[in-house]
Amino acid sequence: MSPDSTRKTSLLLTCILFASSAIGMTAAVCTCLTVPEISGGVFPRDVSSVLVGWLGGVTTRNAIGQVITDLGWGSVFGRLILLVCILVTAVRFGARGGDSVGKQQALVAGLRQTILVFAVGTIWWLMWLFGGLLSQPIVTFTVGIAPLWLPLSLAFFVWIWWRQILVSSSPDLPQSVQSWRPVGTLLLAMLVWIGVSFWMNWAMYCQLFIPHGDSAMYEEHLWNVWHGKGFRSYLDQGLFLGEHIQVIHLLLLPLHMLWPSHLLLELAESIALASCSIPIYLMTRRYTQSNRAAALMGIAWLFYFPMHFLDIAIDQKTFRPIALGLPCLFWLIELAERRRFGWAFVCLILALSAKEDIALIAAPLLAVLAINAWRHDSSRVHNRRDFRALFTMSLGTVLYLVVVVLFVIPAFRDGAVVHYSRYFGDLGNTPGDLVKTFLSQPGKVVAQAISVRSLLYVFVFMAPLAFLPARRPLILCAGAGTFGMLSLLQFGSPTDLPPVPYHHFHAPLLVVVFWAATSSLAAGSGTQAGPGYFGLRLLGRLLSWARLGDSGSAAQQAFLVLCCCVTTSMTSSMMPCGVTFWSQDSPFGYRTLYLPDNPAQVERVAMVSEVLKVVPENARVASTDFIHTRLTHCERSYDYSNYLRAVNNYEPGVPPDTDYIVIDTRHKYSEVRSPADVPELRGGDAWELLPDTTNGAFLILKRTLPD
Repeated sequence: MSPDSTRKTSLLLTCILFASSAIGMTAAVCTCLTVPEISGGVFPRDVSSVLVGWLGGVTTRNAIGQVITDLGWGSVFGRLILLVCILVTAVRFGARGGDSVGKQQALVAGLRQTILVFAVGTIWWLMWLFGGLLSQPIVTFTVGIAPLWLPLSLAFFVWIWWRQILVSSSPDLPQSVQSWRPVGTLLLAMLVWIGVSFWMNWAMYCQLFIPHGDSAMYEEHLWNVWHGKGFRSYLDQGLFLGEHIQVIHLLLLPLHMLWPSHLLLELAESIALASCSIPIYLMTRRYTQSNRAAALMGIAWLFYFPMHFLDIAIDQKTFRPIALGLPCLFWLIELAERRRFGWAFVCLILALSAKEDIALIAAPLLAVLAINAWRHDSSRVHNRRDFRALFTMSLGTVLYLVVVVLFVIPAFRDGAVVHYSRYFGDLGNTPGDLVKTFLSQPGKVVAQAISVRSLLYVFVFMAPLAFLPARRPLILCAGAGTFGMLSLLQFGSPTDLPPVPYHHFHAPLLVVVFWAATSSLAAGSGTQAGPGYFGLRLLGRLLSWARLGDSGSAAQQAFLVLCCCVTTSMTSSMMPCGVTFWSQDSPFGYRTLYLPDNPAQVERVAMVSEVLKVVPENARVASTDFIHTRLTHCERSYDYSNYLRAVNNYEPGVPPDTDYIVIDTRHKYSEVRSPADVPELRGGDAWELLPDTTNGAFLILKRTLPD
């Protein structure tokens, strides 16, 4: 067969494959936007309606109020083909430099790589279509990854054609040219992120949406310490060390004396999370010798949506001291790899002070660093010394975790075991029970650990990073213990949202995942993505056929990570980079949480000042959540709820020394809407209801003095 015939056959095959994959991608997109159980998890209803309109469809409501989406495959297919035709034209006539052969090669590579992207959508659609016939977990998994595969496909699509149009036909600029711009861009992005993050936390605080427990209670710790009441919150009896060895927020005490506000802690958390970009930048630059790649990875961290839930969790808890430990872990890696072990040890101590859980990841992390030091250091004298230093810190961290969990915390709980032992459901409620279950019923543990939920967690952490961390399996082993713990957590009913990544439990794992991603960009560390890397001959041939065997320079790979972080945050983040923030229908939209226009909510916020006029600071107050955050500076600030607490001897009601009760009648969890719902007003003359100055937004009770 002549070369011309071969080229024509290859082109015909490419066109057939492209048309077939485009049809499959069309079916997948239509399914994501029209099937209610899928579309509701990808986009809020109003955003989905807009997207359907852009694709030529119509969203209506039937007689009983159900949303009906009419989206034809033809309109979606036509738009996909039109978009690809525009990009093909851009490659043929708009690529910078390069000859006609180079442009033709870029065009073929772009089409073949697009086929792979569309093929992923086709596979997802087939899993949805036929998964129910094979196994229900397949359907569960398919629905679960819908918010990830669609934006991930968009990210790869953008990256593929960006390479063909702007990169393939023109070399990268030398690193010495305008090298200050990547750093400046990263610093600007950090400042913007800090500003946006703090504004969101400030707005929620002003709107009385931040809960006291597990959020504002940490500010109460600081207030009570420098007022001589001990390191405690009056939510529970005793010092906070009976809950966690979590003291890092005490470093804010000098600043808190100048600005005694919960907002100080929110600002510190925003700065801490954003500052992780600095060690990420330094690590990436050291691995790749590229300022551009380093800055892109630092910015990608700011768009990494699992990190966003450390700032504002799904249950509106906005501050966790563990977030202050993340930059310490990143700096621990950077300093240890630079053999600055003294400073690395300081970072380790600071990280462990953020929460004892960090030891579960710090110990194997240090062990991996020790192994890398032994393997990669050319000097036998140095590598033995470095190995000993890192391995000693690793063993010390393990010992610290054992002592804290088995002895220190129980000592502050009158001998009771750590409270989070019960988070593992039927696996056991004490550390001893957990160990017994692991040894006696390993199959039960493995069955829960290897589940659809665990597989979804893998996609949550890896997909925004373009699965690049998979290139560093040894580094990922440092997070195996923490990931296993996350997989075994059991909260509420099976229909509840999984705890990851919507809360804070996954915080230290993000350091390991990002470390693996940045080190995978090292020169020559993964440019070949063929059979040698994946160990799969067929996949290697596919990647070679699509010309993805060479994944480009470190900067190009870092740009792919940034694209994936940006697009996945659009469907999964509650920050302004996510469409949920702008939705009018979502309970997490800006009109609901940050700038509400609900008259009842506006009045509720305005009435807080009236409450503070009535309740003196030297009083002992029991209050419902949310208003509780404004009363932590009183003599004592108790919880008023149905939750039985040790501070009241696990009995209903309020502690006997309570002077005032403040009830927020309009918060979403309130069971008290009027004075008739207050138990204390039905049980004699011990309490009196003060005159209402808040238009019913708050009820204020005062204990009557005995005759």
